[in-house]
Amino acid sequence: MATSTNTPDDGGFDFELTDFDSARQALDELPPGIAEVKRLQPGYWEQRRRTVEPTDRALAGMTLEWMAKLPPTVRPSRLAERFPRVANQLAQNWMSGMKCAATFDDLLVDHRGGRNGFPYDVEVELKGLKEYRSVLR
Repeated sequence: MATSTNTPDDGGFDFELTDFDSARQALDELPPGIAEVKRLQPGYWEQRRRTVEPTDRALAGMTLEWMAKLPPTVRPSRLAERFPRVANQLAQNWMSGMKCAATFDDLLVDHRGGRNGFPYDVEVELKGLKEYRSVLR
């Protein structure tokens, strides 16, 4: 008389009993890694970016005022020169602790995968600014 239990040596495969709803849910979910592939396709992030604004290419007045108030040791001159949009965003969110922390997180942590990041000198300025801002709380 044959048994219904497979052993690892007999070439069969293991299975578990489940109900129809659980099986349907497992089929409806994407396998691990498939959703990330969409994010890496050319054009995916370009379609989701915000519209270009005039202040993306030049420093706003409030950014210049903000930078003038910062101690010279943490003033982000390279950031302002090379990435004025980012400097404007930091200046705008500087007074809000949570918004500023979220801005630094978005700038310094690769949440999307595959990003190049900032040049070393700009990254050093950002990290110095982040540390300085954390002391101000």
